[in-house]
Amino acid sequence: MELRRWLERSSQQRLAKAQNKRKRAEKDLDETLGKIDHQNRNMMSSITGKFAAGEALTSSSYNQSLRKEAAHKTQKVVKCEEIVVECRDDLIEKSRHKKVLERLRERRISGFITEQNRQEQTAMDDDAARHHHYNPVNR
Repeated sequence: MELRRWLERSSQQRLAKAQNKRKRAEKDLDETLGKIDHQNRNMMSSITGKFAAGEALTSSSYNQSLRKEAAHKTQKVVKCEEIVVECRDDLIEKSRHKKVLERLRERRISGFITEQNRQEQTAMDDDAARHHHYNPVNR
C-alpha cells in the first residue's frame, strides 16, 4: 500500500513539474508574440515616415526570425501540453489503483471483523446454552 501512495505522490509531482514547464513555455511564447506585435507596430509607424531600405530589410529579417521563434515555441507548448495530459492520465490511473486496493483492504478487514463477531456470537451462544442446560434453577 505504501508503494501505491509513493507512486501516486511521484505522479503528482511529475504532473506539477510538467504543468510548470508548460506555463514557462506559454510565457516565452507570449513574450515572443509581444515582440512580433511591437515590431509590426514599429514597421507601420516607419512606413508613414521616412523609411530607409536598409531598415526595411533589417526589420523584415528580424520579423521573420521572430516568427520562426514563435513557431518553435508553439511546438514546445504543444509538446508540453501532451506531457501534461500523459502525466494527468498516469496520475488518474495510479489513484484508481490505490482506491481499489484501499477498498479491497477495507473489505478484507470488514470480513475479518464479521468473522470474529460470528465466532464470538457462536461462543456466547454455546456458553448460554450450556449455562441454561446445566443451571438447576431453571429446572
